[in-house]
Amino acid sequence: MKPLVRRSAVALGLSLCLAAFAQAQDLRISAYVDITGMDPHDTSDNASYSVQSGVFERLFQFDSKMKLTPWLATDYTSNADATEFVLNLRSGVTFQDGTPFDAEAVKTNLDRLADQTKGLKRNSLYKMIKTVTVVSPTQVKVELNQSFGAFINTLAHPSAVMWSPSILKQYPEEAQLRLHPVGTGPFKFAEWQPGKFVKLIKNPTYWRQGWPKVDSVTISPSPEDATRVAALKAGQVDAIYPLPADLIATVQSDSKLAIQRDPSIYLYYMALNTQHKPLADVRVRQAINYAVNRDLWLKVGFAGMGAPATSAMPAGVQFYEKQTAVDYSYNPEKAKALLKEAGYGEGLDLKLWSTNTTPAVRAAQFLKQQLGAVGIRVTVTPMDSGTRNAKLWGVKDPKQAEYDLYYGGWSTSTGDADWALRPLFATESWVPTSYNVSYYSNAEADKAIAGGLQTADPAKRAVAYAEAQKVLWKDAPIAFLGTPDNLVGKTKNLTGVSMLADGNLLFTQAEFK
Repeated sequence: MKPLVRRSAVALGLSLCLAAFAQAQDLRISAYVDITGMDPHDTSDNASYSVQSGVFERLFQFDSKMKLTPWLATDYTSNADATEFVLNLRSGVTFQDGTPFDAEAVKTNLDRLADQTKGLKRNSLYKMIKTVTVVSPTQVKVELNQSFGAFINTLAHPSAVMWSPSILKQYPEEAQLRLHPVGTGPFKFAEWQPGKFVKLIKNPTYWRQGWPKVDSVTISPSPEDATRVAALKAGQVDAIYPLPADLIATVQSDSKLAIQRDPSIYLYYMALNTQHKPLADVRVRQAINYAVNRDLWLKVGFAGMGAPATSAMPAGVQFYEKQTAVDYSYNPEKAKALLKEAGYGEGLDLKLWSTNTTPAVRAAQFLKQQLGAVGIRVTVTPMDSGTRNAKLWGVKDPKQAEYDLYYGGWSTSTGDADWALRPLFATESWVPTSYNVSYYSNAEADKAIAGGLQTADPAKRAVAYAEAQKVLWKDAPIAFLGTPDNLVGKTKNLTGVSMLADGNLLFTQAEFK
């Protein structure tokens, strides 16, 4: 039996100070929504990817400027037609359960991602993988079933993480696996109480020495914008994301708080259903683009923080090229002239769908006003995300698509032109196969988009995507709106917390100064 030891006042005070310090190293973040699970292979939302990024890592990742960075892989080589890639792996890395990170682990994960029978949300993104071969403990060879020049960027997608193969074997059922995440990241999973919080704790064996700087991260969902901001002002949380544009002034007026502002690659657009007669006419589609004041749209929806669209994809995406041949600057008179030329001098009636979030409804009402000024009478129908998903993405026959216009956005999570263009504009991507809700089809665009995948040579890919952007910009299958900046509200003494360009939260470099 140990003897009772009396603690001196000094010792007790020191203990309390240390306890307070330890408590201060818990990073508290309030997010706009709860996560859906902890398996990135079976995830399709940024909120979940953001939390998962603390636990898991990828072979390649992106920095804050969307520059591709070797991570668990150190480099790669490929053949000329982009059908074979050899990846060299980082040595000396272990998973959080002690399992070695090696070529066998990479094969296990890539095989799981490529297996189209798994039914995971992101399996289709990796359907080009044919075989994965272990060459040595630190090298794998990946053979593809088609030329795919964007393959390395695809491996940097938030879903392309490395699970501990021991855990994948231990929990073969997805329902259990999603609750037992084990990766190589700086934080270990501690607890998830759905609707309340998810907590991560520091990984003491993390391979990057000196990181992380905080002991734990607690992320709690708070769907109400005003509630998140109030919690930040009250000191209940250290950061909130995203910071809603209409509450920027509230944060700016508080001397204890700051705003982290970074450019995004999230393109907002209005899809134009080309299956409906008026919108099958390129003159009508161009008229709609001339009818919208993009600078004013940014002010209405995002406090003017962002950039108007200048191509079919944002400037931060690889192979972006600014379009100058057609100038879609605000020009309502030109819009009216094009409508008259197309036979709609008396105007026309269109149905616009949007989600029922406050920012989306506000934007939809603004677009209604803008189009109304040139004679296009718009009926706005907001709907909850579940209804929207069923009525928009669930349609199997294009003739059954009820909307004329749809207000939405797209994040190019691979940072590459392929994922910016192919899902939205290729004929092969018509809903429900992918996300082409414009039901747009153009042989020139298809050829150029496909051409960008035929090689891994950046110069040749750039030529193909330059042509694709030129065709798409002129043909206007969507109303190109713009790319708002990402905003995070935080305490002034907190650094290293921001939103990546693709809309995911970065907190692994968090530090209290």
